[in-house]
Amino acid sequence: MSEIIEAELVPEPIDSSLNVALISTGAIAITFLILAATFGVVQLPPELNSDLGLVKSGDPVRFSFGEPVYLPRDPACIDENNGQDLPEYGIGYEPSLSVDSEGNLFITAHKDLRWGGEETPVGLNLILESDEGYWYACTDQRSIWDHNTGPVQTSWDYWASWFWISSDNGTTWGPGDQFPPTPGNYVEANYVAGGSECLGDEGDISVDGLDRIYYLDTTLEDNWWHIFTDGGETYEMGVCQRMNTMAGDDRPWVAAQGDGIIHYLGNSGLPPPECTGDPGRYWYYHSENQGNTFSQCYSVPGGWSTIASQREGPYVHIAQENADSASGTVHVRTSPDYGRGTGFNDGTWEAPVNIGPRDGNCPEGYPVVNVNERGTVAVVWADCPTGDIGAWEIRMAISYDNATTWEDSWNITPAWAGVTMYPFVSISEDNMLTVSFYGLQYGDDGYTVGDEWYLYAGGIQEPHSGDQFFWQIADPTPLHVVNQYEEDNSDLHALHDFFETVHAPDGSWVGIAYQQNIGEHPFEANEEQRYIKFVRGERLDWPDPDENTGETLESTTFINQMMAERRELVSDLQGTV
Repeated sequence: MSEIIEAELVPEPIDSSLNVALISTGAIAITFLILAATFGVVQLPPELNSDLGLVKSGDPVRFSFGEPVYLPRDPACIDENNGQDLPEYGIGYEPSLSVDSEGNLFITAHKDLRWGGEETPVGLNLILESDEGYWYACTDQRSIWDHNTGPVQTSWDYWASWFWISSDNGTTWGPGDQFPPTPGNYVEANYVAGGSECLGDEGDISVDGLDRIYYLDTTLEDNWWHIFTDGGETYEMGVCQRMNTMAGDDRPWVAAQGDGIIHYLGNSGLPPPECTGDPGRYWYYHSENQGNTFSQCYSVPGGWSTIASQREGPYVHIAQENADSASGTVHVRTSPDYGRGTGFNDGTWEAPVNIGPRDGNCPEGYPVVNVNERGTVAVVWADCPTGDIGAWEIRMAISYDNATTWEDSWNITPAWAGVTMYPFVSISEDNMLTVSFYGLQYGDDGYTVGDEWYLYAGGIQEPHSGDQFFWQIADPTPLHVVNQYEEDNSDLHALHDFFETVHAPDGSWVGIAYQQNIGEHPFEANEEQRYIKFVRGERLDWPDPDENTGETLESTTFINQMMAERRELVSDLQGTV
């Protein structure tokens, strides 16, 4: 047995001081396993008797991030001459990400409208400063914008916004059912056919308690619904299902729960004619029949906002700036009954609860809310107390009783000064929280040319007010490098408005969909080409060590492997004694 212990616990290379700890820990574990097998008792000491190895409440959690992948284009639509530096991959930004109970993943992303061609639909020419005309998708029957290369294809495969699915934990990606290439111009798109021929601009995805996937795609003047089952392999719709609103929605947020209950939070800015006439930035719509019909919408007073619901339980939460103002608070509205009712005064929505301060007004700094089935509710938001290009902060608030009571919000900002943009929070069912953000560290000269943006992520097991994350760079490649125009104009918008993360159903990994800029944009001044990426981080089940010990990620991976083997041995013994 001693020879087995030595073989298992002395990897190469690894720090000698860590070897001692590993041998000691391994010896204790194996000793208890032997005793369990001998006496029919399977019980480990408390420090080893956890589904999470040694991680306890308040401990930072590390991840081993794999190789990031780019989201692909259909091979039939790839063109080496259309201006893309990476023509085999989809051009887009602001990705949304969801996961079902089987671990199937779904991503949508905003189209790059500039790449639609030298012409654009009537009415958008004023916005995009181009000639009136047509958009094109996956076709060689038109000329590129600057007329210098002859016939080429655009960067779109179809008329809907991007929609990708993965059934192998994000290793490979492809289109969902009924999302094949749809070549032609937008007038030729056949809306009777449904699926990928429904014209879209940007959207959001959510999954209900029966694993139906709801994909809402906005056309700026209305929204189309797409519903999938079987992990995205079965399209449940016929013709394109129009939502029949008049909302000029800049960004839809969708939450689904139970058997076809859908919450849609629309960002219209002005009152849609079908809604109440109250002022506000957002309007709430409610459906209990898989989006076939919606209740009359009503205003959600306040500023930037997001919505989240339990997938099986009845709770729904809206996190929001209290007002479109330079400073103020973040508050949360909660419904314990699926958001039912005809308004915030006569329905099931409770009065908004102030959960923390805003000392600045970050550019499009959405407060992000998320929830799990255990009733844990978390909100994160960016704060800019010293202005747009001053040092940013991230604040967090948490509740462990369905938003009935909240712990004091606290600052979770990294130790370095810089920009911490668009923080997003997700919660596993065992109460491990992951926060990710686009980060840029300042040097001595502040926001300047050459500064690099990275994707950061960190986790904590069951955090409480004051707990701090161990921040990691999830993708070693810079997402964007600040240019002269951005420095001169204090422009922080290179990576756009948001991105999203999810946890595996069993909590073993975190997935992140995000944007990377590569190469000069051929049709848009002072911009780069925007590509969608996905990265998965395997959770390392070991408490965060003192950062001064110099422990490497490789040694942590070994520890995690050892603990996984220990759990497997325990499971085997439980089945035999």
